[in-house]
Amino acid sequence: MSKFIKINAAIPPMRRLLMGAKWLGLILMTGCGAGPSLGLESAQQEQKLIQNLADAGYVQAAAVETESVEDSWQHDNTSLETLLTMPKAPGSYPLILYLPGLGEHAKAGQIWRDAWVKSGYAVLSLQSTAIAEALQELNRKQATEQSLDESEDEALEAESAEPAAGGLVSSLLGQAPVRRSALGRSSELRYLGHQYFAADALQQRVGQLYWLYQQIQLRQAAGQLKKIDLSRVIIAGYDLGAQTVAAIAGEKTDPPLALNPLFKPLAAIAISPSVNLAKGQVNSRFKSVALPLLVVTGTDDNDPYAVSVASSRTLLWEYAAPGNKYLLLLNKAGHRILAGSEAGGRFAGKRHADAEMLGPQGGKRRMAGEPQPGGFGDWWGKAGRPQPDLGYKQVAAVASVTAAFLDATVKNDEFARFWLSDKAAGWLKQAGELRLR
Repeated sequence: MSKFIKINAAIPPMRRLLMGAKWLGLILMTGCGAGPSLGLESAQQEQKLIQNLADAGYVQAAAVETESVEDSWQHDNTSLETLLTMPKAPGSYPLILYLPGLGEHAKAGQIWRDAWVKSGYAVLSLQSTAIAEALQELNRKQATEQSLDESEDEALEAESAEPAAGGLVSSLLGQAPVRRSALGRSSELRYLGHQYFAADALQQRVGQLYWLYQQIQLRQAAGQLKKIDLSRVIIAGYDLGAQTVAAIAGEKTDPPLALNPLFKPLAAIAISPSVNLAKGQVNSRFKSVALPLLVVTGTDDNDPYAVSVASSRTLLWEYAAPGNKYLLLLNKAGHRILAGSEAGGRFAGKRHADAEMLGPQGGKRRMAGEPQPGGFGDWWGKAGRPQPDLGYKQVAAVASVTAAFLDATVKNDEFARFWLSDKAAGWLKQAGELRLR
């Protein structure tokens, strides 16, 4: 059964540019997975987001009321979650097919999806239940491990102060021993990552996307989903979803993927794309990517699966066929900030010392020198950024640049092209840079 859910009431009209953007602040404040508040009240966090968009950010006009449809599909003994969101007003809206990351449900990426819907697009998010729940058991183990009592903590600290044979090296280096739980989680994340990013898993996800697209066509033929414009389709994805986007856009894989020549997206957005250097041939793997493309990543965008590193993610943009290729590179932004699913407090660039000692779930204090669970440091990016508001500006940057890219590419909007070419760089400032080739 499908169900319609009213997402928000009508909001007052805004100018297309400069002032307003309150809707984005509200989205960020109600996003899932909130972390430490960093001592900021909700109103303060919202105001920071509004301020970052108010000064020449690209903001779509409108009094917008939206509607959503949740559904579950069965395909090849696989359960597929879908969430379709679109403006409630009558019209014909280009369709964005959004593919979340590993361990994310179809509701993920709410900030980006809502920004696109507010700009006049229908967004259909797709995720298999298996991928959505892939990290649940691992997270349960982590929660159990983080419940160690104080006696165990004291034992580890004592080992650091008076090392036995196993603790000598770390003591000589001036570091406390790493919990076995963190190392175990790191190993399991690597295993899961290489399993789900493998070629056979990629082919399965591509097949699921094609099948779902055919189902949309069938429903339209039966008189449903009339507001979706299937002549204007865009693919977008984050993390694991971005790998699927790159493959459909033309990345060469080994073995080659079975692609559908009838599925012809107008543009692609790859947020934190996976580029595995171990596969080699990076200078030729992406040369067939000819459609307009926006790559979004950060200088600290290292994933917890050890599949890709930050420095490799820009290669998709660098080696794709030239022409309408954009790269939004955010300064010191980590992997999880690009998910677009967290509440405002977690985006702060400079965090309090107490927050530094908390794990990703806001759990128990870690020992000095111990890595974040997963063994890959801070997924948000490096701590101690000189600008406390940098994270808020970067969230606004992804929302603005992706919306402008969509309008310029799909709607042939001259103002959007002008903003991307002449205004975006000055607006981004130290938050990052926008490159075009």
